[in-house]
Amino acid sequence: MTIEIIQKTLSINGLDIAYTDTGPEDGRILFCVHGLLSNGRDYDALARTMAEKGFRVVAIDLPGRGKSGWFPDPKLYALPSYLPVCIEFANRIFGGKPFDFLGVSLGGMIGMSLHNMPGFNMQRLVLVDIGPEIPGPALDHVSTLARAPVQYATKDAAIAFLKKRCAGWGITDPAIWDHLTAHDIIGKADGTFHMHYDPAIGALSKVKGNETLAFWELWEQIRQPLFLIRGGKSIILPLEVAQRMQRDYKGPDMLTLTFTQCGHVPNLMQPEQIRPLGDWLKI
Repeated sequence: MTIEIIQKTLSINGLDIAYTDTGPEDGRILFCVHGLLSNGRDYDALARTMAEKGFRVVAIDLPGRGKSGWFPDPKLYALPSYLPVCIEFANRIFGGKPFDFLGVSLGGMIGMSLHNMPGFNMQRLVLVDIGPEIPGPALDHVSTLARAPVQYATKDAAIAFLKKRCAGWGITDPAIWDHLTAHDIIGKADGTFHMHYDPAIGALSKVKGNETLAFWELWEQIRQPLFLIRGGKSIILPLEVAQRMQRDYKGPDMLTLTFTQCGHVPNLMQPEQIRPLGDWLKI
């Protein structure tokens, strides 16, 4: 029997926030937060697998992505604006229940920022290809992708950009590209095709000359059991940063897993990537 991915919407401060809710309502909660230009439908395969194990998987579309509403001011597309959205979302959807947090790239930055927030009952933290230091050249690369055109004359052109953006994900199954195409590209009435996010997200990005971003003091405060997943070819999370994260971690348990054939980010859509995460979450 195929497990249903249920699409829902919640209004937060007048903004519609879309999310999917999969698995038993009383199951252990896994809260998934995506990366900069993605949306919650990245986790459909993960949600179905974890639901079979008794988990309830909730994946949010951050403002400006997927089926969520767009911020009225482009300046709001920044980390400080996402934190209260995620806090309010968790409080209303989970009602104070404990949950595990999976954050991919930007989502991981949100998770690290909220690790000790009162009332944000995060029990375990999964970080996917993100850490407390991001090299400047990597930020330049991300900014370039974020500022790329979102409108394309043909579906093939839109798919070509999607594959460029997700080139580091280590995708080997054509069905995954089909899934991403279905949820990351939308056709418009005028015959054009758009990426499924607000073009204003990248408008304020600095394309060249970004300085290294580092917040190691925050990292050393994290006490949740932690699973770090990285791509062996990642420019966002180089090996030396991951090694320092392991060395400086002050919590009770941390596991690092590297998928050698991936860059930024491991896709978590293929069984060989989902399985280790499922095994760790059942600890």
